Amino acid sequence: MSTRAASAQRARGAAPTTPEYREEPLWWEGVSFPEPPASALPDSADVVIIGAGYTGLAAALELCRHGVRPLVLDCRELGRGASGRNAGMVHGGLRLDRATLQRRHGAAGVALHEAATAAHDFIARLAPQVAPDCDYRDTGWLYLAHRQVQLRRLRSRAAAGAGQSRFSNRMLSVEQLREETAAAGFHGGLLSSAGSSLHPGWYLAGLARAAMHAGATVRTGARVRAVTRQVQSRGFVVDTGIGRVRARHVLAATNGYTDAALPQLRRRVIPIGSYIIATEPLPDDTAHTVSAHRRVMTDTRNFLHYWRLTADQRLVFGGRASFAPTSLTRARDQLYAAMVTMYRQLAGVRVTHAWSGNVGFTFDRMPHIGRMDGITYAMGYCGSGVAMGTWLGTLAARWIASRDESDAPPFASLPFPGIVGYRGNPWFLPAAGLWYQLRDRFF
Repeated sequence: MSTRAASAQRARGAAPTTPEYREEPLWWEGVSFPEPPASALPDSADVVIIGAGYTGLAAALELCRHGVRPLVLDCRELGRGASGRNAGMVHGGLRLDRATLQRRHGAAGVALHEAATAAHDFIARLAPQVAPDCDYRDTGWLYLAHRQVQLRRLRSRAAAGAGQSRFSNRMLSVEQLREETAAAGFHGGLLSSAGSSLHPGWYLAGLARAAMHAGATVRTGARVRAVTRQVQSRGFVVDTGIGRVRARHVLAATNGYTDAALPQLRRRVIPIGSYIIATEPLPDDTAHTVSAHRRVMTDTRNFLHYWRLTADQRLVFGGRASFAPTSLTRARDQLYAAMVTMYRQLAGVRVTHAWSGNVGFTFDRMPHIGRMDGITYAMGYCGSGVAMGTWLGTLAARWIASRDESDAPPFASLPFPGIVGYRGNPWFLPAAGLWYQLRDRFF
Protein backbone atom coordinates (compact mmCIF):
# COMPACT_ATOMS: atom_id res chain seq x y z
CA MET A 1 0.00 0.00 0.00
CA SER A 2 1.34 3.46 -0.91
CA THR A 3 1.96 6.12 1.73
CA ARG A 4 -0.85 8.23 0.25
CA ALA A 5 -3.30 5.32 0.36
CA ALA A 6 -2.32 4.50 3.94
CA SER A 7 -2.88 8.13 4.97
CA ALA A 8 -6.30 8.16 3.34
CA GLN A 9 -7.17 4.91 5.09
CA ARG A 10 -6.29 6.35 8.50
CA ALA A 11 -8.20 9.56 7.75
CA ARG A 12 -11.47 7.68 7.27
CA GLY A 13 -10.95 5.60 10.42
CA ALA A 14 -10.15 2.42 8.56
CA ALA A 15 -7.88 -0.25 9.98
CA PRO A 16 -4.44 -0.31 8.30
CA THR A 17 -4.01 -3.47 6.27
CA THR A 18 -1.11 -5.27 4.65
CA PRO A 19 -0.83 -5.59 0.86
CA GLU A 20 -1.70 -9.29 1.28
CA TYR A 21 -4.81 -8.53 3.37
CA ARG A 22 -7.53 -11.16 2.91
CA GLU A 23 -11.13 -11.36 4.06
CA GLU A 24 -11.02 -14.99 5.06
CA PRO A 25 -9.93 -16.87 8.19
CA LEU A 26 -6.25 -16.91 9.07
CA TRP A 27 -6.71 -20.64 9.76
CA TRP A 28 -7.24 -21.50 6.10
CA GLU A 29 -3.69 -20.49 5.17
CA GLY A 30 -1.34 -23.42 4.79
CA VAL A 31 -3.79 -25.98 6.18
CA SER A 32 -4.28 -29.06 4.08
CA PHE A 33 -7.88 -30.13 4.68
CA PRO A 34 -8.57 -33.66 3.45
CA GLU A 35 -10.55 -33.74 0.23
CA PRO A 36 -13.39 -36.26 0.39
CA PRO A 37 -13.92 -38.25 -2.81
CA ALA A 38 -16.53 -36.93 -5.21
CA SER A 39 -18.23 -40.30 -5.69
CA ALA A 40 -21.99 -40.78 -5.55
CA LEU A 41 -23.75 -40.99 -2.23
CA PRO A 42 -24.45 -44.47 -0.89
CA ASP A 43 -28.07 -45.61 -0.92
CA SER A 44 -28.03 -46.16 2.83
CA ALA A 45 -25.99 -45.57 5.97
CA ASP A 46 -26.21 -46.58 9.62
CA VAL A 47 -26.17 -42.93 10.64
CA VAL A 48 -26.32 -39.74 8.58
CA ILE A 49 -24.62 -36.80 10.28
CA ILE A 50 -25.57 -33.35 8.99
CA GLY A 51 -22.62 -31.00 9.46
CA ALA A 52 -18.89 -31.70 9.10
CA GLY A 53 -17.64 -29.44 11.88
CA TYR A 54 -16.25 -30.39 15.28
CA THR A 55 -19.55 -31.92 16.43
CA GLY A 56 -20.20 -33.98 13.33
CA LEU A 57 -16.64 -35.24 12.87
CA ALA A 58 -16.16 -36.05 16.57
CA ALA A 59 -19.42 -38.00 16.43
CA ALA A 60 -18.29 -39.81 13.29
CA LEU A 61 -14.98 -40.81 14.89
CA GLU A 62 -16.74 -42.12 18.00
CA LEU A 63 -19.34 -44.05 16.00
CA CYS A 64 -16.57 -45.79 14.06
CA ARG A 65 -14.97 -46.81 17.34
CA HIS A 66 -18.27 -48.52 18.19
CA GLY A 67 -18.42 -50.36 14.87
CA VAL A 68 -21.00 -48.03 13.33
CA ARG A 69 -20.25 -46.58 9.88
CA PRO A 70 -21.56 -43.01 9.53
CA LEU A 71 -22.07 -40.79 6.50
CA VAL A 72 -21.19 -37.13 7.17
CA LEU A 73 -22.80 -34.56 4.87
CA ASP A 74 -21.92 -30.89 4.54
CA CYS A 75 -23.10 -28.32 2.02
CA ARG A 76 -19.66 -26.66 1.91
CA GLU A 77 -16.01 -27.58 1.86
CA LEU A 78 -14.41 -28.60 5.15
CA GLY A 79 -13.61 -25.66 7.40
CA ARG A 80 -16.09 -23.24 5.84
CA GLY A 81 -18.45 -23.26 8.82
CA ALA A 82 -17.87 -22.14 12.40
CA SER A 83 -15.27 -24.84 13.06
CA GLY A 84 -12.96 -23.09 10.61
CA ARG A 85 -13.95 -19.56 11.62
CA ASN A 86 -13.58 -19.39 15.41
CA ALA A 87 -10.68 -17.89 17.36
CA GLY A 88 -9.25 -21.19 18.59
CA MET A 89 -10.19 -20.52 22.22
CA VAL A 90 -11.12 -23.64 24.19
CA HIS A 91 -13.50 -22.90 27.03
CA GLY A 92 -14.25 -25.35 29.81
CA GLY A 93 -17.36 -23.70 31.17
CA LEU A 94 -20.93 -22.45 30.64
CA ARG A 95 -22.59 -19.07 30.81
CA LEU A 96 -24.54 -20.13 33.91
CA ASP A 97 -22.78 -21.29 37.06
CA ARG A 98 -23.35 -24.62 38.80
CA ALA A 99 -25.57 -23.19 41.55
CA THR A 100 -27.87 -21.50 39.03
CA LEU A 101 -28.11 -24.64 36.91
CA GLN A 102 -28.87 -26.77 39.95
CA ARG A 103 -31.53 -24.34 41.16
CA ARG A 104 -33.25 -24.28 37.77
CA HIS A 105 -32.84 -27.87 36.61
CA GLY A 106 -31.80 -30.03 39.56
CA ALA A 107 -29.56 -33.01 38.85
CA ALA A 108 -29.77 -32.48 35.08
CA GLY A 109 -28.36 -28.97 35.49
CA VAL A 110 -25.49 -30.28 37.60
CA ALA A 111 -24.78 -32.93 34.97
CA LEU A 112 -24.59 -30.26 32.27
CA HIS A 113 -22.13 -28.26 34.38
CA GLU A 114 -19.98 -31.35 34.85
CA ALA A 115 -20.10 -32.00 31.11
CA ALA A 116 -18.40 -28.66 30.55
CA THR A 117 -15.47 -29.78 32.68
CA ALA A 118 -15.41 -33.13 30.91
CA ALA A 119 -15.42 -31.32 27.54
CA HIS A 120 -12.24 -29.43 28.36
CA ASP A 121 -10.50 -32.58 29.62
CA PHE A 122 -11.62 -34.56 26.57
CA ILE A 123 -10.35 -32.11 23.98
CA ALA A 124 -7.07 -31.77 25.90
CA ARG A 125 -6.54 -35.49 25.20
CA LEU A 126 -8.08 -35.68 21.74
CA ALA A 127 -6.64 -32.62 20.00
CA PRO A 128 -2.93 -33.50 20.37
CA GLN A 129 -3.75 -37.09 19.43
CA VAL A 130 -5.58 -36.42 16.15
CA ALA A 131 -3.78 -33.17 15.26
CA PRO A 132 -0.26 -32.95 16.74
CA ASP A 133 0.30 -29.82 14.64
CA CYS A 134 -2.68 -27.88 16.07
CA ASP A 135 -0.55 -26.21 18.77
CA TYR A 136 -2.85 -27.16 21.65
CA ARG A 137 -1.86 -25.24 24.81
CA ASP A 138 -3.32 -25.01 28.31
CA THR A 139 -3.15 -21.26 28.75
CA GLY A 140 -5.72 -20.31 31.34
CA TRP A 141 -8.62 -17.93 30.68
CA LEU A 142 -8.49 -14.31 31.80
CA TYR A 143 -11.77 -12.40 32.25
CA LEU A 144 -11.29 -8.63 32.42
CA ALA A 145 -13.90 -6.52 34.22
CA HIS A 146 -14.85 -3.43 32.21
CA ARG A 147 -16.83 -1.97 35.15
CA GLN A 148 -16.58 -2.22 38.93
CA VAL A 149 -19.95 -3.95 39.11
CA GLN A 150 -18.62 -6.62 36.78
CA LEU A 151 -15.60 -7.12 39.02
CA ARG A 152 -17.97 -7.81 41.92
CA ARG A 153 -19.85 -10.30 39.76
CA LEU A 154 -16.62 -12.06 38.85
CA ARG A 155 -15.77 -12.23 42.55
CA SER A 156 -19.17 -13.75 43.33
CA ARG A 157 -18.72 -16.22 40.50
CA ALA A 158 -15.33 -17.28 41.82
CA ALA A 159 -16.73 -17.72 45.34
CA ALA A 160 -19.73 -19.71 44.09
CA GLY A 161 -17.48 -22.01 42.09
CA ALA A 162 -15.00 -22.68 44.88
CA GLY A 163 -14.75 -26.43 45.43
CA GLN A 164 -17.28 -27.18 42.69
CA SER A 165 -14.81 -28.01 39.93
CA ARG A 166 -11.25 -29.14 39.38
CA PHE A 167 -10.57 -25.78 37.73
CA SER A 168 -8.99 -23.05 39.83
CA ASN A 169 -10.09 -19.42 39.92
CA ARG A 170 -8.07 -16.47 41.20
CA MET A 171 -9.13 -12.84 41.43
CA LEU A 172 -6.66 -10.26 40.16
CA SER A 173 -6.45 -6.65 41.31
CA VAL A 174 -5.58 -3.88 38.87
CA GLU A 175 -1.94 -4.15 39.93
CA GLN A 176 -1.90 -7.93 39.49
CA LEU A 177 -3.62 -7.57 36.14
CA ARG A 178 -0.70 -5.47 34.89
CA GLU A 179 1.53 -8.52 35.36
CA GLU A 180 -0.66 -10.31 32.82
CA THR A 181 -1.52 -7.65 30.26
CA ALA A 182 -1.16 -3.95 29.55
CA ALA A 183 -4.81 -3.73 28.42
CA ALA A 184 -6.24 -0.38 29.48
CA GLY A 185 -9.66 0.39 30.91
CA PHE A 186 -10.21 -2.58 33.23
CA HIS A 187 -10.81 -2.75 36.98
CA GLY A 188 -9.33 -6.18 37.67
CA GLY A 189 -10.06 -9.66 36.52
CA LEU A 190 -10.58 -13.35 37.13
CA LEU A 191 -7.97 -15.88 36.05
CA SER A 192 -9.38 -19.38 35.51
CA SER A 193 -7.46 -22.51 34.63
CA ALA A 194 -10.43 -23.53 32.44
CA GLY A 195 -8.99 -22.22 29.20
CA SER A 196 -6.80 -23.39 26.33
CA SER A 197 -5.97 -22.50 22.75
CA LEU A 198 -5.39 -24.33 19.48
CA HIS A 199 -5.21 -23.78 15.73
CA PRO A 200 -8.82 -24.37 14.59
CA GLY A 201 -7.92 -25.33 11.03
CA TRP A 202 -5.31 -27.93 11.87
CA TYR A 203 -7.55 -29.38 14.58
CA LEU A 204 -10.48 -29.72 12.17
CA ALA A 205 -8.27 -31.24 9.47
CA GLY A 206 -6.85 -33.76 11.94
CA LEU A 207 -10.30 -34.66 13.25
CA ALA A 208 -11.55 -35.18 9.68
CA ARG A 209 -8.59 -37.40 8.79
CA ALA A 210 -9.04 -39.46 11.95
CA ALA A 211 -12.75 -39.99 11.27
CA MET A 212 -12.17 -40.92 7.62
CA HIS A 213 -9.29 -43.25 8.50
CA ALA A 214 -11.55 -44.95 11.07
CA GLY A 215 -14.15 -45.66 8.37
CA ALA A 216 -16.44 -42.63 8.20
CA THR A 217 -17.64 -41.48 4.78
CA VAL A 218 -17.55 -37.69 4.35
CA ARG A 219 -19.22 -35.86 1.47
CA THR A 220 -19.00 -32.11 0.93
CA GLY A 221 -21.16 -30.10 -1.46
CA ALA A 222 -24.15 -32.14 -0.30
CA ARG A 223 -26.78 -29.74 1.01
CA VAL A 224 -29.54 -31.52 2.93
CA ARG A 225 -32.92 -30.35 1.68
CA ALA A 226 -35.22 -32.42 3.85
CA VAL A 227 -35.24 -35.21 6.41
CA THR A 228 -38.32 -37.43 6.28
CA ARG A 229 -39.11 -39.89 9.03
CA GLN A 230 -40.18 -43.36 7.90
CA VAL A 231 -42.44 -44.57 10.69
CA GLN A 232 -42.84 -48.17 9.51
CA SER A 233 -39.14 -48.78 8.85
CA ARG A 234 -38.10 -46.78 11.92
CA GLY A 235 -35.64 -44.79 9.93
CA PHE A 236 -35.22 -41.69 7.80
CA VAL A 237 -34.78 -40.62 4.21
CA VAL A 238 -32.30 -37.77 3.85
CA ASP A 239 -32.81 -35.82 0.63
CA THR A 240 -29.81 -33.86 -0.73
CA GLY A 241 -29.03 -32.05 -3.94
CA ILE A 242 -26.95 -35.01 -5.10
CA GLY A 243 -29.06 -37.95 -3.99
CA ARG A 244 -31.20 -39.57 -1.30
CA VAL A 245 -29.92 -41.72 1.56
CA ARG A 246 -31.80 -44.06 3.89
CA ALA A 247 -30.55 -44.10 7.47
CA ARG A 248 -31.52 -45.66 10.78
CA HIS A 249 -30.41 -42.53 12.67
CA VAL A 250 -29.83 -38.86 11.83
CA LEU A 251 -27.63 -36.56 13.89
CA ALA A 252 -28.06 -32.81 13.42
CA ALA A 253 -24.70 -31.12 14.04
CA THR A 254 -25.36 -27.78 12.37
CA ASN A 255 -25.34 -25.33 15.31
CA GLY A 256 -25.42 -21.69 14.07
CA TYR A 257 -25.85 -22.86 10.46
CA THR A 258 -29.07 -24.83 11.02
CA ASP A 259 -31.39 -24.14 8.08
CA ALA A 260 -34.86 -24.93 6.75
CA ALA A 261 -34.06 -28.64 6.32
CA LEU A 262 -34.43 -28.93 10.12
CA PRO A 263 -37.21 -26.43 10.93
CA GLN A 264 -37.95 -27.82 14.41
CA LEU A 265 -34.34 -27.12 15.43
CA ARG A 266 -33.83 -23.96 13.41
CA ARG A 267 -36.39 -22.12 15.51
CA ARG A 268 -34.46 -22.95 18.68
CA VAL A 269 -31.01 -21.73 17.62
CA ILE A 270 -30.16 -18.07 17.09
CA PRO A 271 -27.34 -17.39 14.59
CA ILE A 272 -25.37 -14.35 15.79
CA GLY A 273 -22.54 -12.98 13.70
CA SER A 274 -19.13 -12.77 15.32
CA TYR A 275 -16.19 -10.97 13.68
CA ILE A 276 -12.44 -11.46 13.98
CA ILE A 277 -9.31 -9.68 12.81
CA ALA A 278 -5.71 -10.95 12.85
CA THR A 279 -2.69 -8.67 12.91
CA GLU A 280 0.71 -9.09 11.40
CA PRO A 281 3.21 -10.82 13.78
CA LEU A 282 4.12 -8.61 16.73
CA PRO A 283 7.66 -8.02 18.01
CA ASP A 284 8.55 -9.99 21.14
CA ASP A 285 8.39 -7.02 23.50
CA THR A 286 5.03 -5.85 22.11
CA ALA A 287 3.54 -9.34 22.30
CA HIS A 288 4.67 -9.56 25.93
CA THR A 289 2.69 -6.41 26.80
CA VAL A 290 -0.42 -7.89 25.20
CA SER A 291 -0.25 -11.19 27.07
CA ALA A 292 2.79 -11.99 29.17
CA HIS A 293 1.66 -15.59 29.72
CA ARG A 294 -0.20 -16.21 26.44
CA ARG A 295 -3.66 -16.37 28.03
CA VAL A 296 -6.91 -16.45 26.17
CA MET A 297 -8.89 -13.37 27.20
CA THR A 298 -12.38 -11.90 27.17
CA ASP A 299 -13.91 -8.82 28.69
CA THR A 300 -17.21 -8.81 30.58
CA ARG A 301 -19.31 -6.90 28.04
CA ASN A 302 -22.41 -8.37 26.45
CA PHE A 303 -20.90 -7.00 23.23
CA LEU A 304 -17.80 -8.82 24.33
CA HIS A 305 -14.31 -8.82 22.90
CA TYR A 306 -12.11 -11.90 22.92
CA TRP A 307 -8.46 -12.19 21.98
CA ARG A 308 -5.27 -14.21 22.11
CA LEU A 309 -1.81 -14.47 20.60
CA THR A 310 -1.05 -17.13 18.01
CA ALA A 311 2.11 -19.24 17.85
CA ASP A 312 3.68 -16.72 15.47
CA GLN A 313 2.66 -13.78 17.72
CA ARG A 314 -0.25 -12.39 15.74
CA LEU A 315 -3.04 -10.91 17.81
CA VAL A 316 -6.37 -12.53 16.96
CA PHE A 317 -9.03 -10.11 18.20
CA GLY A 318 -12.76 -10.73 17.87
CA GLY A 319 -16.14 -9.62 19.05
CA ARG A 320 -19.79 -9.06 18.30
CA ALA A 321 -19.48 -5.81 16.39
CA SER A 322 -23.24 -5.53 15.83
CA PHE A 323 -26.46 -7.47 16.39
CA ALA A 324 -27.87 -5.77 13.29
CA PRO A 325 -26.64 -6.57 9.76
CA THR A 326 -23.27 -4.96 9.11
CA SER A 327 -20.43 -5.22 6.63
CA LEU A 328 -17.18 -7.03 7.30
CA THR A 329 -15.24 -3.84 6.53
CA ARG A 330 -17.18 -1.87 9.12
CA ALA A 331 -16.84 -4.64 11.71
CA ARG A 332 -13.10 -4.86 11.02
CA ASP A 333 -12.63 -1.15 11.63
CA GLN A 334 -14.69 -1.26 14.83
CA LEU A 335 -12.64 -4.15 16.16
CA TYR A 336 -9.41 -2.40 15.29
CA ALA A 337 -10.54 0.74 17.14
CA ALA A 338 -11.45 -1.35 20.21
CA MET A 339 -8.12 -3.16 20.07
CA VAL A 340 -6.15 0.08 19.93
CA THR A 341 -8.24 1.57 22.76
CA MET A 342 -7.13 -1.35 24.93
CA TYR A 343 -3.56 -1.48 23.61
CA ARG A 344 -2.39 1.95 22.49
CA GLN A 345 0.99 0.48 21.56
CA LEU A 346 -0.73 -1.41 18.72
CA ALA A 347 -1.74 1.75 16.84
CA GLY A 348 -0.44 1.35 13.30
CA VAL A 349 -0.05 -2.43 13.50
CA ARG A 350 -1.54 -3.77 10.29
CA VAL A 351 -4.34 -6.27 9.81
CA THR A 352 -3.68 -9.27 7.59
CA HIS A 353 -7.04 -11.06 7.83
CA ALA A 354 -10.65 -10.29 8.72
CA TRP A 355 -13.57 -12.69 8.73
CA SER A 356 -16.90 -13.54 10.29
CA GLY A 357 -18.95 -16.57 11.25
CA ASN A 358 -22.16 -17.56 13.03
CA VAL A 359 -22.24 -18.38 16.73
CA GLY A 360 -25.17 -20.62 17.67
CA PHE A 361 -26.98 -19.13 20.69
CA THR A 362 -30.05 -20.49 22.45
CA PHE A 363 -32.85 -18.82 24.34
CA ASP A 364 -31.71 -20.26 27.66
CA ARG A 365 -27.98 -19.65 26.93
CA MET A 366 -27.16 -23.34 27.26
CA PRO A 367 -25.93 -26.02 24.86
CA HIS A 368 -28.35 -28.84 24.12
CA ILE A 369 -28.31 -32.51 23.24
CA GLY A 370 -31.43 -34.62 22.75
CA ARG A 371 -33.90 -36.06 20.28
CA MET A 372 -36.73 -34.34 18.47
CA ASP A 373 -39.03 -36.15 16.03
CA GLY A 374 -36.54 -39.01 16.23
CA ILE A 375 -33.60 -36.85 15.09
CA THR A 376 -30.68 -36.68 17.51
CA TYR A 377 -29.17 -33.20 17.88
CA ALA A 378 -26.19 -31.54 19.56
CA MET A 379 -25.93 -27.75 19.17
CA GLY A 380 -26.36 -24.31 20.74
CA TYR A 381 -22.89 -23.87 22.22
CA CYS A 382 -23.18 -20.11 22.82
CA GLY A 383 -19.53 -19.45 22.01
CA SER A 384 -18.01 -22.57 23.63
CA GLY A 385 -18.23 -24.78 20.56
CA VAL A 386 -14.62 -25.93 20.27
CA ALA A 387 -14.80 -27.94 23.49
CA MET A 388 -18.54 -28.45 23.90
CA GLY A 389 -19.09 -29.26 20.23
CA THR A 390 -16.41 -31.93 20.31
CA TRP A 391 -17.71 -33.45 23.55
CA LEU A 392 -21.45 -33.34 22.82
CA GLY A 393 -20.82 -34.83 19.39
CA THR A 394 -18.99 -37.67 21.10
CA LEU A 395 -21.78 -38.15 23.66
CA ALA A 396 -24.42 -38.13 20.91
CA ALA A 397 -22.48 -40.84 19.07
CA ARG A 398 -22.30 -43.02 22.19
CA TRP A 399 -26.03 -42.63 22.70
CA ILE A 400 -26.79 -43.61 19.09
CA ALA A 401 -24.39 -46.56 19.19
CA SER A 402 -25.92 -47.92 22.40
CA ARG A 403 -29.41 -48.19 20.82
CA ASP A 404 -30.81 -47.72 24.29
CA GLU A 405 -32.83 -44.61 25.10
CA SER A 406 -31.83 -44.91 28.76
CA ASP A 407 -28.20 -44.28 27.78
CA ALA A 408 -28.97 -40.66 26.94
CA PRO A 409 -26.80 -38.08 28.72
CA PRO A 410 -28.64 -37.00 31.89
CA PHE A 411 -29.01 -33.44 30.62
CA ALA A 412 -30.74 -34.62 27.41
CA SER A 413 -33.97 -34.28 29.39
CA LEU A 414 -33.60 -30.50 29.61
CA PRO A 415 -36.19 -28.62 27.52
CA PHE A 416 -34.88 -26.95 24.36
CA PRO A 417 -36.91 -23.72 24.32
CA GLY A 418 -38.03 -21.56 21.43
CA ILE A 419 -40.26 -18.49 21.32
CA VAL A 420 -43.51 -17.82 19.52
CA GLY A 421 -42.99 -16.25 16.10
CA TYR A 422 -39.35 -17.22 15.64
CA ARG A 423 -38.60 -19.49 12.68
CA GLY A 424 -34.88 -18.90 12.22
CA ASN A 425 -34.77 -15.25 11.16
CA PRO A 426 -33.65 -13.35 14.29
CA TRP A 427 -35.73 -10.21 13.72
CA PHE A 428 -35.36 -9.24 17.38
CA LEU A 429 -31.55 -8.95 17.39
CA PRO A 430 -31.25 -5.20 16.60
CA ALA A 431 -33.48 -4.33 19.57
CA ALA A 432 -31.64 -6.82 21.78
CA GLY A 433 -28.36 -5.26 20.66
CA LEU A 434 -29.47 -1.80 21.78
CA TRP A 435 -30.49 -3.20 25.17
CA TYR A 436 -27.16 -4.96 25.65
CA GLN A 437 -25.24 -1.83 24.65
CA LEU A 438 -27.08 0.07 27.38
CA ARG A 439 -26.29 -2.66 29.89
CA ASP A 440 -22.62 -2.59 28.94
CA ARG A 441 -22.54 1.13 29.51
CA PHE A 442 -24.42 1.43 32.76
CA PHE A 443 -24.54 -2.02 34.47
